[in-house]
Amino acid sequence: MTAPVLRRAMGLRTAVSTSTGLAFAALEYLAAAGLVVYVAGDSAWIAVGVAGLLALLAWGFFGELNGMFPTAAAIRLYMKRSMDDRTALTITFTYMTTIVLVIAADAFIVGSAISHVLGGASWTAGLWIVVLLAVAVAANLRGIKVAGGVQDVATYTVLVATTVIASAAVLRSHAALRFPLSPLHGHHGTDLIEAVALGVFLYSAFEWVTTNAEEVRRPEHVHRGMLIAVGLLFAVCALVTISMSHVLTHHQLGSAYPQLYLGRAAFGRAGLWFMAGVTALTALNTFNGGFITASRFVYATAREGSLPRPLAALNDRAVPWVPVVGLGAASLVVALVVAASHSWQVLVATGAALEAMIYAVAATCVVRLRARMADEHRPFRIVAGRALGALGVVVFGLLAVVASVSVGDRFNPAPLAVIAVCGGLSAFYVLRVLPGVRAAEQARRPATRRRPPRPPGAEVPVASGPPTDTGAAQPAP
Repeated sequence: MTAPVLRRAMGLRTAVSTSTGLAFAALEYLAAAGLVVYVAGDSAWIAVGVAGLLALLAWGFFGELNGMFPTAAAIRLYMKRSMDDRTALTITFTYMTTIVLVIAADAFIVGSAISHVLGGASWTAGLWIVVLLAVAVAANLRGIKVAGGVQDVATYTVLVATTVIASAAVLRSHAALRFPLSPLHGHHGTDLIEAVALGVFLYSAFEWVTTNAEEVRRPEHVHRGMLIAVGLLFAVCALVTISMSHVLTHHQLGSAYPQLYLGRAAFGRAGLWFMAGVTALTALNTFNGGFITASRFVYATAREGSLPRPLAALNDRAVPWVPVVGLGAASLVVALVVAASHSWQVLVATGAALEAMIYAVAATCVVRLRARMADEHRPFRIVAGRALGALGVVVFGLLAVVASVSVGDRFNPAPLAVIAVCGGLSAFYVLRVLPGVRAAEQARRPATRRRPPRPPGAEVPVASGPPTDTGAAQPAP
């Protein structure tokens, strides 16, 4: 009997909402508020735009690579072809922590915002975290159509509502914009670089939709969805930074819920409650999108034997239920730690550094595969891939370094320490644990059946299709 496989039920609309929703978390408001302090007046949108151009560069890299390896484990596979397999796995598992960190930090922000509006004690934020994570897990376990529908409603509602609030706040201020075209007025060039590094976080995780390559109805939905997502993120985030710098005080910008103050500036008490509802929706589009994408990657990696086999189990709705539940539990634990330590700013910087790092890795893979697999068919091909790849390695590498030693507008190596710990744990798993996992998988597989002898003169069959290690969905043995 054929084992269940992922279902191709995701259209372009859901590919866009998944790509956009993963990036547009409640943390988006905090990152936008933090970015404002690095530049003069209302000019933060320039840093958002520069970061958007860099996101387009990353889009080109991921579009080409995903086209070559259109599977849930694409990032694992093109890294494997580009570098030592142990190094590739260590980087991959370290990168996976981005989703958990973003979901956890976002859960804390959402819980804190709702508790603030309702006037509840600080511990009630934990209850809201549990409820919202449980809803996202339950929606995911119902299948990609249900999860995709939730993603569409939550993401597009958040984008429209945020646009309305940000526009109203600027218009109701009745004041002209301040230095909208002069980001360096009273600032240094390094301030703008740090603003761009934080701006990259505004687009972070938009590329995770590539893990749904086995569930989109048409392969081109992936790179088209990412491109549209970058445009939407730029438009909304640029408007948010302008409105925040224009109407919020320095104290409000540094709070854990600047979007609530923005809502109050737009429509008073009603705007405060309205933005609390929008913030709750950001939790759904982020948690839901994170579980949709990260669970598929875990599933595909377990399917190839690099993670324990139970992680590749699908329920009767073709959902990798063990990764979904596991991601929900891990996100809850980290979120409660964040709630107790109020370390969300460190996680924002850590996420920005990890995203810039993986963009540099993607650029490296494009350059190396252009040389190693020059004749391989590329459904999507970035123009001047080698030159832009080299540029991407330098630029994203620099941004990763800057983000890893900065929290807010101060030097702080805490993000670098978090990345080092995650990288160390990943390396330990790859070097010490994984050999045992692979040995157990080999022992579990039944011996290959003997094939009947081929008649004399019979033609030897020639394998067709993609290489066997591409990670494409295969029936479980």
